[in-house]
Amino acid sequence: MTERNNLDRVATPQPSPPQPNHSNQIQTPNVEKPQQMQFSVPTEFVDLPSNGKYYPPGHPLRGRESVEIKFMTAREEDILASTALIRRGVVFERLLQSVMVDRIDPNDLLIGDKNALLIATRISGYGPEYETEVQCPACSNKSEFAFDLSEVQLKSEAQPAPYSDPEDEAVETENGTFVFEVPALNCTVEVKLLNGHDEKRLSQITKAKNKNKLVETFVTDTLKSYIVSVNGDSSRATVNRFVDTLPARQSRYIRRAYRRIVPTVSIESEYSCSSCGHTQDLEVPLNADFFWPNK
Repeated sequence: MTERNNLDRVATPQPSPPQPNHSNQIQTPNVEKPQQMQFSVPTEFVDLPSNGKYYPPGHPLRGRESVEIKFMTAREEDILASTALIRRGVVFERLLQSVMVDRIDPNDLLIGDKNALLIATRISGYGPEYETEVQCPACSNKSEFAFDLSEVQLKSEAQPAPYSDPEDEAVETENGTFVFEVPALNCTVEVKLLNGHDEKRLSQITKAKNKNKLVETFVTDTLKSYIVSVNGDSSRATVNRFVDTLPARQSRYIRRAYRRIVPTVSIESEYSCSSCGHTQDLEVPLNADFFWPNK
């Protein structure tokens, strides 16, 4: 290739000289087209209650303390308004897929982390005020109450099991599960943290039983979902038999112990009943109007 050809490749192109006009046509002057406006969606980093500690090796959130999300736009409102997605029960998964900067399956998220992202997404779209109907714990009077979603608190560390000594805390295993003792039964129970797949499976079980007019067994189904082993025996037959014969008091003990283990988000606001004057801190209910405010 000649030097001239090389110069033609790298040199700045020069405008062609004007050509003489041999016609009587009026020449239209060259007018530069206006540049298109550039729009970008703001993003923010959301702290994860798990701090990325309880994901398996190789998971994209392993060791990550936060996730970057885009602010809600009209596109996300289209997702929330989709009756097809609502009917299929996947509207929140599609919403998170749309706002998360990284390509992460929302069902791979631990439930506490998933809820933290949903709350942050809702705040970015409609602001921190969430007005919904609540019921007074004392007199059952129903009234509208406004929660401040910006008061969200993260619970990342496991707490001691209920009714136990401080040294009887749940012990984390190398697999990211937790083992604690059930004193009244003189046995140990190993539990895992539920993710979106587990949550979806529980929902499908409940829908199937409702469809077939069967009695709902939400308590035992949930226990069977997160109990991994009993006294080191991880066979499903053993776990199922243990749950089905579990005394009610010990069932409650395990459920309370599990809630103390799960990294999660909580939002509480001081509520005062206008009817009876009862005052209490209420945790925000994620009702149907959480993402569909009356605006």
